[in-house]
Amino acid sequence: MNSNTKMLYGIIHIGSTALSMRIVSYHNLDDIQVIEEVAKEVTFGEEVYLNKKLSFASVNRLCSMLNGLKQLLNDYQVKEYSVYATAVFREAENKRAILDLVHVNTGFDVQVLDMSQEIYLEHFALQHQLRKYNHKNSHSLGSDFLFVDITSGAMGLTVWQGGVLTYQHDIHVGTLRLLETFSANQRASRDYPDALAEYIHAVMRPVWKTIEQYHPSTLVFSGRESRIIARLLGWPVIKHNMAICSPEKINSLYDAVGRQSSSHIRQAYGITEAEADVVLPTIHIYREILEHVPANKVVMMGTTFLESLSMYYGAGKTDDQAIVEMQIQNLKLTESIAEGYYYEPKHAHCMQNYSHIIIEAFRSVNGMGKREEFLLSMALILSQIGKYVNLIDSSRNTWSLIRSIDIFGISEKEKDAVACIAFYEHKGMPEEDDYAFKLLDDSMKMTVLKLIAVFRLVRAMDISRKQKIQDVTARMVDDTLLIEYDTSARTALESWFFEKENDLFKSVFGIEAKLERR
Repeated sequence: MNSNTKMLYGIIHIGSTALSMRIVSYHNLDDIQVIEEVAKEVTFGEEVYLNKKLSFASVNRLCSMLNGLKQLLNDYQVKEYSVYATAVFREAENKRAILDLVHVNTGFDVQVLDMSQEIYLEHFALQHQLRKYNHKNSHSLGSDFLFVDITSGAMGLTVWQGGVLTYQHDIHVGTLRLLETFSANQRASRDYPDALAEYIHAVMRPVWKTIEQYHPSTLVFSGRESRIIARLLGWPVIKHNMAICSPEKINSLYDAVGRQSSSHIRQAYGITEAEADVVLPTIHIYREILEHVPANKVVMMGTTFLESLSMYYGAGKTDDQAIVEMQIQNLKLTESIAEGYYYEPKHAHCMQNYSHIIIEAFRSVNGMGKREEFLLSMALILSQIGKYVNLIDSSRNTWSLIRSIDIFGISEKEKDAVACIAFYEHKGMPEEDDYAFKLLDDSMKMTVLKLIAVFRLVRAMDISRKQKIQDVTARMVDDTLLIEYDTSARTALESWFFEKENDLFKSVFGIEAKLERR
């Protein structure tokens, strides 16, 4: 893309409490012009949490609203757009039917974001904005942050130390989910505030031992709930993007509203009923965090999820360096996860280097992009964590562990792919009935086959774990991928294993790979 070119596109978000759209002219992350933004409050999330599904009447109403947004896109002559849904679709038992009805009635193909993706996209925008603010203000916010992003269905806790992502965990304790945990009569009881506090503590208690060891000095609260709390404190964060305060300010608000009813909060602060309902769960979550994280500062962010989507979409389309930096952060975080089980960093880094060289050498014919290479890197890092459980059937253990942990920034579908790649890291050919392979859809199956084939080659090249093969280069010579290297060591073991794995590579890509010493 030409550096002077601007993109015009639309982003639609189907949320639990609002349907919103933003049309933007995008140049770069610091030059985004909002052409139009509209939002309409909805109760779809409440319906899904109560009934586990969205009624057809509600789906029809949603389709009507989406067609209105489609007309607005046409009015602005916007040809490029994307539609996303979060918890309201993610939690609905009839998600497949909803997606089909929306497509049939509006023509929109909706991307349903997993919880970890939702938190990741929010974090992408937040860290860019905070990095920019810190740079302009002599790093006044410090360098150790705990990001707390609360949504209707979940909460993401992310630790960022000195520019490095060191911890991330998602908890199913969103505001609407908390509200639906208690009945209307229970929420009206005088015992409700104490019961709510005890329940939140019980759910969050397991994460504190880990988070406390990072000693974050600044708390960053984001999401719709943080914007509501900021308004109660008299801070217009939407206009100024952020508000900075002391933890005592949050504690003072807790003392003022922590035991009040929603109706009292609504009347006292002039907010809507829907906003008042989430104040109590939010302020109790904040109190729980402040009691375990002795931070010096609190930052309330005004960034909306729609804004985050708009930023990430444009950055992705223009191959912005921020995307690469976030992926590097993700891999660092993945390494820290692996270190908690079993991990050989030199071996993993060596294989990552080999795989990048090999994929680049025949990228024009392998059909793989940067995203696929990123997933392979994750699999290379996590491929041995099952040995932490036991050495017998470690591949099955690895597969189970990968599928059970939070991996920041990838979807559940991609996580299943990473787990499957690791499962076949040293033996077997994926078959349609294999439990690790049959979970994948057809398009992902082919991608996984390709990545397994590359994985097995690079594993063979460092099978001794001694990094003997140095100065690797790769190039296509007719229909052969020629991989050359220098070494003063004996590499019979590596050569023998490489030859063994070459059959799989040849069957997947239709070309032969050769490993030769210069």
